[in-house]
Amino acid sequence: MLYPKLEQKLQATKLAVNRANSENIVDLCKYYLGLLGEYRTMLYELQEVRGVRQRPEPTSLPDGALDRKVIREAIETTTRERNRTQVLLLSFTTVSGYEAVEIFNDRKYEGHDDWELRASGVKFRGGENCDLMTIQEAVDLASLLRREDYVAQSSLQPA
Repeated sequence: MLYPKLEQKLQATKLAVNRANSENIVDLCKYYLGLLGEYRTMLYELQEVRGVRQRPEPTSLPDGALDRKVIREAIETTTRERNRTQVLLLSFTTVSGYEAVEIFNDRKYEGHDDWELRASGVKFRGGENCDLMTIQEAVDLASLLRREDYVAQSSLQPA
């Protein structure tokens, strides 16, 4: 371990993201991305310091920890995890009106698979004006449904 306290915090946060619910997963992903960014920055600094042959804080790093290969692998692993988490977060937070309609139709939301995007909002074919959702309401609801699907799917996977 290069930075044991931070690495333990990263593991705990990753576990929290994996156990998240549809209400807290966005905030947990954002927090996890922040920690991954901080860790990656520290790894890059450690890599630079390695070239100068100075010991970074903390000074209790094991002798082999400054091996460029170990640092490079840690950077690559952290970058992959950051990219994976960023894509996951974006999938929850960047839903378009068209995607909302697709999600509603796939789920047969409210018993309909004929949802349409219109200039005035989103509704199913033949629906009344009272059935009309604003595009923002539809996007927010679709984002929640997407998070619920992800949480349900990840709860089925072994830890």
